[in-house]
Amino acid sequence: MRRPDSLIGRLRFSNWPVTAKVMAAPLVSLIALAAMTVLAWQALTTQRVAIITNLSRLEAVLDRAYEVSHHLASVEANLYKLSMWSEIGVRGAELEGTLRSINYGLERAATDIAMLEGAELEGVDKLREAFGIYRQNTSQAVLLILRNATLGAVATRGGHKTYAEVEAQAQALGSNASEQFRQATEEAAATSDRLIRNFVILSLLGAFVAVAASIAASRAIIRPVTGLVRTIRALLQGDLATPVPHTARRDEIGSIAVSVQELQRALVSNRELAQEREQKQAELEFIAAHDGLTGVANRKAFDAYLDKAAQAVGPDGELIFLLVDLDSFKPINDAYGHEAGDTVLKVLAQRYRNLVRPGDMVARLGGDEFAIVIVSQEGSRDPEHFAKRVLEATVNPVRHGPRELRVGASIGVAGSQSVPGGAQALMGAADRAMYVAKQEKRPSYAVYSPQMAPQRYGLEDKEEIERALREGEFVLHYQPKVALADNGHAGFEALARWRHPQRGLLTPDKFLPRIDSFGLQADFTMQMARQAVADLKRFGELGLDSGGVSLNLEESMLATRSGMDELRRLVMENQPLARLITLEITEDVFIARAAETIRDNVDMLAALGIRISMDDFGTGYGSFKHLREFTIHELKIDCEFVHGIGRDRSAEVIIDGFLAIASGLGAVVVAEGIETRAQARYLLQRGCQFGQGFLFCRPIPFEAAVEYLNEQQTRSCAG
Repeated sequence: MRRPDSLIGRLRFSNWPVTAKVMAAPLVSLIALAAMTVLAWQALTTQRVAIITNLSRLEAVLDRAYEVSHHLASVEANLYKLSMWSEIGVRGAELEGTLRSINYGLERAATDIAMLEGAELEGVDKLREAFGIYRQNTSQAVLLILRNATLGAVATRGGHKTYAEVEAQAQALGSNASEQFRQATEEAAATSDRLIRNFVILSLLGAFVAVAASIAASRAIIRPVTGLVRTIRALLQGDLATPVPHTARRDEIGSIAVSVQELQRALVSNRELAQEREQKQAELEFIAAHDGLTGVANRKAFDAYLDKAAQAVGPDGELIFLLVDLDSFKPINDAYGHEAGDTVLKVLAQRYRNLVRPGDMVARLGGDEFAIVIVSQEGSRDPEHFAKRVLEATVNPVRHGPRELRVGASIGVAGSQSVPGGAQALMGAADRAMYVAKQEKRPSYAVYSPQMAPQRYGLEDKEEIERALREGEFVLHYQPKVALADNGHAGFEALARWRHPQRGLLTPDKFLPRIDSFGLQADFTMQMARQAVADLKRFGELGLDSGGVSLNLEESMLATRSGMDELRRLVMENQPLARLITLEITEDVFIARAAETIRDNVDMLAALGIRISMDDFGTGYGSFKHLREFTIHELKIDCEFVHGIGRDRSAEVIIDGFLAIASGLGAVVVAEGIETRAQARYLLQRGCQFGQGFLFCRPIPFEAAVEYLNEQQTRSCAG
């Protein structure tokens, strides 16, 4: 059952359908015009009836009044005839006819007067009274005439006055009837005028009602539509909080309003989604450019900043780059857990941020390595003074619960004015300075100077090295490693050569110092590594078993995590070849102050499947106990000891000791620089499995290595 208020709500004009609202005004106008037409028709009909009635009454009155006069005139004529009967000789039937005519005229006049009395006209009483007198006189005159013609004639002449009175009353009655008709007509005209006036008023009222209905209908349609248009414009302009009107209506306008409200909700939802996307995008951009633990910039953001800053610094300004590598950080993680280590990193990152100005940058490059870049305008920032402040901020204890944790740092500092060549050269110089700082036995810093390079080279030398890297002039030659038991192939050592366009083939001692001095070690090493991986693929495509390739890796590259990023990516992109790659390091890494970082990097490479070889074992300052701290798959006996076989008993004793150590570590042994059969036999007898040297083969280019492998394969098949 419907609720009454619901029914009332439906009857409201605002809830009418738009079609009904549009038709309302014409319908009201038609109804009003129809009503006025009916009223006018009724008025005209009434007027016509009134006029016809009055006219009929007037005709009847006038006819009766005329008949009265006519009958009385006939009576008068017959009386005159009767009075003159003796002279004109009226006798017998003629007399009788005359008397009857007189009597008939009187009766008819009496009848007409009676009918006039029924019309209730003014003056009919006087006519009746005058007629009564006249009738009485006439009757007396007839009797006198019949008795005495002379007296009758006299009486007849005396009756003319009464006749004149009756005649006058009859005419007065006609005049009264005409006056009443005129009055009735005037009343009818007045009524008609009143009806016309009412018709006009009703017409105007109907027109007003129609106009009002039209205005109401138009307002009921246009005003809500205008309001909805304003709302839509506000929504399009971004004002999504504006209220949507007319949503409670039950007509088409209400349906449109509900649709606009749904649009508003969709826009609000879309804006919320857009804001959420923007927030997430900002968060993702922040995450992409910042270190998740410390909140400072990460390596990607740092590289982009350094490149732009190096290009933007003016001729009077200087870009100062500090590379900070924490010392004694790993023991904190081992002793107190990673939470303690994270606390140290976060506190130090905040301290570094407190030291810099807006426009400078602090970044965590990875692990326990930070980078700081400051901009000095016209010597406003002293690199050495700033390095001292960074070192002080680092060595100050870090509170973690009840404990005070302490770390040291090796800081390399380089300024753009003393290191030409852009961002990469600046990083290389800071890396070299940090390496120098790590040689100290305590937390320290070192400011890069050209004297840190073994030899000073000019701009032409730098351009020549860069051109050689760009043009691919640095190539790899491969020296085979053989199994001493049967001289079978056991792999290659990749050795860099410079195919110089003018000077021919150059060995590393002719170009590595220049590469080091310009801070291009990482570029050079990565180019050689990529070439070795490519050659391994080519060996495989030719169906040849290369036995793997060994590459030399410098300590300076191992000492920083940043130097290992590209190498790690290269290995991960070529994971199936990882087992065929051996990286050779020297034992000097044991005593380097960056030993912790180097060990972490070595462990990371080993975890990727890379084999680690200790090159030139026994020539450095490392102790045997350090071997336990590194993942070592292979030990290489330096050629200095191999050349002492048969001539220096101490060299032979040392070799025997190396072989015993390798056996205990589970590592294979490769002897370098074997030049004689006696050396090869001695090493084999003492348990050395593999060797390399001029006795077997010199370093050869890739094409010759392919031929060498083919020969080895042919010999193996023939055997």
